[in-house]
Amino acid sequence: MKTVKKLPFKLVQVSWVDISSDSSWRTLDEVLAENLPRCLSTGYLVSEKDDVIRLVSDFIFNDDGTIYNCGSSTCIPKSVVQEIKEVL
Repeated sequence: MKTVKKLPFKLVQVSWVDISSDSSWRTLDEVLAENLPRCLSTGYLVSEKDDVIRLVSDFIFNDDGTIYNCGSSTCIPKSVVQEIKEVL
């Protein structure tokens, strides 16, 4: 296998909040006490277009070292993102 070219993407951690739901019967106090789950996703930042952050964790490379395929992708709406931090 030939040497893989340097990836043109930053490795980042994205902190974001997600939706919470529960279909069980609960008291109003329990519902009012519920908080949104805080999430942390790590991957290569491949795009920040269209109000969406796109991360990819895995790559398959061609023989010449260029990217052939991406795997383990995550799309996060920018509206729920709290912080993007570059991983060194």
